[in-house]
Amino acid sequence: MIRSFALAAVSAAAVLALSSCGQQADPLPSSSSHSSSSEESSEIPDFLAALANDGFDCDLTQLNSNMMYGQIFDMVSNPDRYTGMTVRVTGNFNYYKDGAGKEYFSVFIPDAAQCCKQGIEFVLNGEHKYPDDYPADGEEITVTGVLNAYDEYHVTYLQLLDAEIVPLVKMGGTTNESIN
Repeated sequence: MIRSFALAAVSAAAVLALSSCGQQADPLPSSSSHSSSSEESSEIPDFLAALANDGFDCDLTQLNSNMMYGQIFDMVSNPDRYTGMTVRVTGNFNYYKDGAGKEYFSVFIPDAAQCCKQGIEFVLNGEHKYPDDYPADGEEITVTGVLNAYDEYHVTYLQLLDAEIVPLVKMGGTTNESIN
């Protein structure tokens, strides 16, 4: 009897705790709460200020693989917060050609357990031909570009436009090549 009462009390406390979380204000401002003035649109939102580095609004190379995976998950879940930002990301190159012949190029970031991946498609600036102008599938690369989101087949995808593959930046922000 006491065990049943204790279980009921714990269950009630859990329900109250979980339902109160849903009523808290979102600590991260949505893009709709920002003014649309051109002066403010170039400012980096407070929640991303820590990721600004080296001239990029969102430098994901500063993060370890778990944090980068989580950050990209948030970018996919809330694309309006990030659209138009300059992004730098390191991960593994991936090529895919769908049944209609459309080619997709992306950088994939696995989590620490290597079981899950988040990716960002990229569209290189200029004219390029696969495979001649691209790295080998699975090769570690660093890509920069301007973040865009688009819907295809009722799914939102992220892509870096005007992208460039740059010298590799290992996680933590150090390069393994010198840029001349």
